[in-house]
Amino acid sequence: MRFSLLTITLTTCIIIGPSNAKRHLPKNYSKNLDLAQDILDELFLTSENTKNPPPSSEAKSSDTVMSKEKADKPKADLQTGPEAQQTLASSTSNIDPNLTYNGDELISWITENGGYIHPNARIGLDPTGKYRGVFVKTVEEGGTEEGIAEDEVVCRIPWSLIIKPSNYGYNKYFSCESMKELYTQFKLGDKSFYAPYVRYLMNQPRGRIISEWSKEGKDFLSTMLNKVWDEEDELWKGGLPPKFVKSYEDVWVDWCKGEDNELAKAAFYQFTSRDEDTLMVPFYDMHNHSNDPKKLNTIHGKPRRPGKPFFLHATRDIKPGDQIYISYTRCNRCWHDETYKDCTTWSHYNTADVFDLFGFVEDFPQTWAFDIKTKDPNDIWDEVVFCLEHDEDTDTLLVSFGDNYSTNPNEWIPTDGGLAFLHKELARLNKFGKAHKKDKELKASIPEYEWEMTWRYHDALMTSISAAIVAADIGAPKAETWNPPGEDSSDDEEDEDSFENEDSSDDEDEDDDEDEDDDEDEDSSDDEEPRLVPRLSSTGDEL
Repeated sequence: MRFSLLTITLTTCIIIGPSNAKRHLPKNYSKNLDLAQDILDELFLTSENTKNPPPSSEAKSSDTVMSKEKADKPKADLQTGPEAQQTLASSTSNIDPNLTYNGDELISWITENGGYIHPNARIGLDPTGKYRGVFVKTVEEGGTEEGIAEDEVVCRIPWSLIIKPSNYGYNKYFSCESMKELYTQFKLGDKSFYAPYVRYLMNQPRGRIISEWSKEGKDFLSTMLNKVWDEEDELWKGGLPPKFVKSYEDVWVDWCKGEDNELAKAAFYQFTSRDEDTLMVPFYDMHNHSNDPKKLNTIHGKPRRPGKPFFLHATRDIKPGDQIYISYTRCNRCWHDETYKDCTTWSHYNTADVFDLFGFVEDFPQTWAFDIKTKDPNDIWDEVVFCLEHDEDTDTLLVSFGDNYSTNPNEWIPTDGGLAFLHKELARLNKFGKAHKKDKELKASIPEYEWEMTWRYHDALMTSISAAIVAADIGAPKAETWNPPGEDSSDDEEDEDSFENEDSSDDEDEDDDEDEDDDEDEDSSDDEEPRLVPRLSSTGDEL
């Protein structure tokens, strides 16, 4: 039996999942709940204004329609997705020299060596001229009225044109040999067999991936994330995600024993941000990312064994002028198709990982996971996991606690410790923004691209945490009329930033063993069949 979802008119959130039981609410519960609602009103964007307005442009009330109650309130200008990354890069000193790249040389090289690129596909700028991607040609651009039909091949890249390891395996996801092979081709340059592809990669701008950022940019981002510097390991630990992947020095120099120079760095970062597991696939890696089922229109086929080609197919008709999207995190924990049909790869990356590995904040849908340690002996370890979707038809955010693998959604409603953590971090992030966002001296000390991307991720965190807080409140007693035993209503009169004034020494003490937990359960077997559960209404009834 299906039950209708509970729609919350007070804000722009819907919760999918069972309601909260009566619980011990965090301090300043009602104030922080109001803060979360205000942040959603300010930062939550519909699809209409995530289409790459200029980074410095002011939002207009006509850009989008939010909830009907808030339609007259303009929202902040926040871009998401790899297109936004390119737009920003082109508007700062970190200019993309390939912004007008059309790929003619590369496509000719592929087709002359037995490959195939659909004649209606083109590499180039979007119609607004702000970012590069792969698009379907219009009739004016030499395409046909049919565009690319469902099931048609978008590209077929022969094995001989793929940069790969000699010991390739379908289920292998890391290879020092592949990285070294790309570095070898970088050293060969124009003499490389892969020269048209290598020239394109070597012309890519540097500094987009977090691990490439300046020390000042990394320190500022880590401070925003409330991380603590570990002098012994020389790493930022704890705080909000991402956890940060291993650096160039850790992976390339120490693990792979690679040469340490600027060309090696360039090859390493191009590989780690573009590889399809252990493969570097020309043309395919030029597509932009989206997990939005209304945008994503392809599925790829990775070679099952050496010698076979790499394919990209259209999953539906793609009209002239439309962008051709791929997913960098296909079949992730919050994948839109809970039957996991047509999963050629399985990803465990979430939205924070995408920011870390690829350097941009993905658009909706998003997957968030916050690791939390609390002082409560009954709540030693907690993880708040939820999926965040945008329903364009109703212009609302959909919050689903847990993920598609959750066997019992009740277990994923934020615990007391998790809820307190979310409230504390929202208040801290809000205070951090007020203190630093308009600091001109601080801004001048950090590369512009790194400054802007830090604030974009800051806003994404504020939006996601706010949505989770509002969703977790559904079904709970009103904070204004109920107080935990032994506490009176005076708690709500404290300053909304009181979380910042609490002793944070415990967080530092608990960081020492963080690494022991970080790597557990992250590499679950790709061969396991997902454990799927029905979505639930706010009353806990099956939809």
